[in-house]
This record gives sequence, C-alpha cells and structure tokens, in this order.
Amino acid sequence: MANLKHLGQQTASTLKSGVDDAQQAAAHATRHAAPWLEALARFGYASKGVVYGTVGLLALSVALGRGGATTDTKGALLRLQDLPAGTLLMWLLTLGLIGYALWQLIRAALDPEGQGHEAKGVLKRAGYTFSGFANLGLAFFTARLALIGNATRSQNSEEQMADTVLNLPGGQVWLALGGLILLVIAGSQLYTAYGAKFMKRVAFTDLPQRTCDLLKRIGQVGIASRGVLMVIMGVFALLAAWHREASETVGISEALTWLRTQPSGNLLLGAVALGTLCYGVWCVVQARYRRIQIEGAA
Repeated sequence: MANLKHLGQQTASTLKSGVDDAQQAAAHATRHAAPWLEALARFGYASKGVVYGTVGLLALSVALGRGGATTDTKGALLRLQDLPAGTLLMWLLTLGLIGYALWQLIRAALDPEGQGHEAKGVLKRAGYTFSGFANLGLAFFTARLALIGNATRSQNSEEQMADTVLNLPGGQVWLALGGLILLVIAGSQLYTAYGAKFMKRVAFTDLPQRTCDLLKRIGQVGIASRGVLMVIMGVFALLAAWHREASETVGISEALTWLRTQPSGNLLLGAVALGTLCYGVWCVVQARYRRIQIEGAA
C-alpha cells in the first residue's frame, strides 16, 4: 500500500511538472511573439466590432420600418460579403477573428490579466476558452465565404445544438444548465455595464474627459444590450429544457425578432439594435485603447 501511495505521489508530481513546463514554454513563446499577438488582438477587436455593428444596423433598419430582416453574426457576414471588395473584406475579417480567438485563448491559458485560480477566475477563463473556440468557428465560416463565395448557415443553429444535447443522457439537465450559464453571463454583463467595470481595461490617456465619458456611455449601452439578448436566449433555453422542445431555443436573430413581436415591439427592437450597434462601436474603441498585456503572461 505504501508503495502504491508513493507511486501515485510520484506520478502526480511528474504530471504537475510536465504541465508547469508546458505552461512555461507557452509563456516563453508568447512573450517572443507578443508584438504580433497584440496587433492581431487589436485587429480582432476591430473585426468583431464590424460584425456586431452590422448586426445592430440591420436590426435597426427593421425597427425603423426600412425593410430587411434581423440576423446574427453569420448573417451579418453574408451581407458584408455582398459589398464591393467583399472577398477582400472576408479575408481581413478572417484574420481579425483568428486574432481575437487567439487573444481569448491566451487569456484563458496564461492568465495575463491575473484572474487567478479561484472559482470566479476559473469561470471567467472558461468563458474566454468558449469565446476563443466560438470565434475560431466564425473565422472558419468567414474563410469559406472568402474561398468559395458561400457557406451553409442554418436558420437556427441553436435549435440543432439543443436537439443534440436533448438526445444525450440527462439532456434536459444539460440544456437547463446551459440556459443557467447564459443567465449568469447575462447578469455579469449587466452588472459590468451598470458599474462601468470594463473601464479598468482601457486607457483613454490622450482623450478629453467629455470624449471619455461619451465612450464610457457607449460601452455601457452596448454591453447592457448584449446582456439583454443573453437573458432572452437563456430563458428560452430553460423553457426548451423544461418542455423538451429544441425548437424553443433562440439565437441572436430569433431573440431580436421576438422583441419585435412584443407590445411596443419596434421600440424594444430599436433600443436593443442601437445597443448592439454601440457594442460594435465599443469593440472598435477597444481595438485602439484596450490594455492588452501579453508579455506579462506566465
């Protein structure tokens, strides 16, 4: 028994040493590539801003009665592809989305912002990981648009994902958990927007105070609107789990459409659409002024 215990301790020590060595190697490589990674991250924020700004503009057009339809990030990319020099734009956005995804994965793995290993920090870093892979998927979609001029976009990919989850053992519980996670993230977004907690991540050192205040308000409105959309998606995910109906889940496009069907729907849609546009603008602001610490990763 003592030998087994000793062997277990040795194995655990070896594994920990291997993980530490891998983290140190990754941090070392990241430091050497820091200038390029920071440039990619900033370009990534700008690219994300273009996509979300387009989602907001299209929804605002619907709210103002100018026609069109609400859409999500993939739908926005399809519309952007139709612009003059659309293929070049798709390649630029592909590069930017890859850069943003890499930055999110660096935040998750190397923790350059010091989120730590407590529950709150671990949850945040898990969110960065999910965001990183989600943006890699969006970058792949954009690259397909650039290469072959079209890509498959399902009307409600969330429904397909929910259907897959519901068919797993304990699927209803897993889907409900997903809905709860969305609500937690939404609550965090709304809290961050209300208290302007995001301002600690930017440095408006060369701007007058009135401009700083305006940009802060834009950030608050944008992040709050994103939180509202997540609340809607989270609630519908819980309803889908309760009724075991994948078709009840919604994504960004469906959430925006749902807002329009409510009393004073155009006003509600217009407010959230304007907020989504503000979120896109805030992403572009971060491309210039966000504190991006990569060299300090460890």
